Amino acid sequence: MQTIVVRDYSSKDFKDVAEIDKEVFNAKNPAYDIYIYLTYGKDILVADIGGKIVGYIVTMDLDQRSGKIISFAVSEKFRNRGIGSRLLKSAIERLKSYGKSQIALEVRVSNKVAQNLYKKFGFKISGIIPEYYSDGEDAYYMVLDLGDQ
Repeated sequence: MQTIVVRDYSSKDFKDVAEIDKEVFNAKNPAYDIYIYLTYGKDILVADIGGKIVGYIVTMDLDQRSGKIISFAVSEKFRNRGIGSRLLKSAIERLKSYGKSQIALEVRVSNKVAQNLYKKFGFKISGIIPEYYSDGEDAYYMVLDLGDQ
């Protein structure tokens, strides 16, 4: 098995990240999504296997003490290999190094796999956002208090 490298996004990763965004989120305009990530995101980390990007995670600042995960995806062909855990751990460590004491995110109520991953890292559901997604599905608002770690 090839080595998974988690590293900072670079412009040469654009096509792979756009493909993952389209595959995982059925994005109609993944280029626009990536523009949003680059505009509002503090960091974009990618999982690279032999020069192929197989996952990414985007974080942003909410305020001086809080960060947020705004997008997170692993290509379906590369799931169940620990890539999501590696990306999430790296993002948490990066936000912690910036002095963040709390990390938030939204996740579909139906996405039990993602919820279980977040819970494994200490995230807790703190509320529900009705009709958060464009298809009308609710989202859980989850929070990780870094002081608890």
